[in-house]
Amino acid sequence: MFEFEQMALGIETLDGQKLIGYVALGETDFVHGEATLQSVAIGERDHWGGGYGRDAVRVICRYAFEEMGLHRVMLWVVADNVAAVQAYRKVGFVEEGRRREAFRTGGKRYDYLMMGLLSSELR
Repeated sequence: MFEFEQMALGIETLDGQKLIGYVALGETDFVHGEATLQSVAIGERDHWGGGYGRDAVRVICRYAFEEMGLHRVMLWVVADNVAAVQAYRKVGFVEEGRRREAFRTGGKRYDYLMMGLLSSELR
C-alpha cells in the first residue's frame, strides 16, 4: 500500500548559502493518492517566523500534487501550536478532525488537529 517511507527536502536561506531545516513527506499511498506531511523543522530561531517553513510546505505539497500525482496531503499538529496551524491554513490546509488530549508534555495534555489539503486547494 505505501510506496515509500519518507522523502525529505532541505530548506535553505533565500540566498542559498545556508541549510536551515527540512520538510518531510511520508506514508505515501499511491493507490488512494495521499501522503502525510510528517515534519517541518527550522533549526535556528533567527529563521523562525520568516515564512521558510510555510514556503517549504507549499513546495513539497506542489511536488506531491504535480510530480507525484497525489490528490491529498494530510498532517497532524498540536492544536495549541498557533503559529504552525496558521501557517498550514495559509497554504490551504483545513481542519478535518481532532484527537483530544492525545499528546502530553510537561505534565499537560494537548489535542492534535488533523488537517488536510486537496490538490485543488493549494494556495
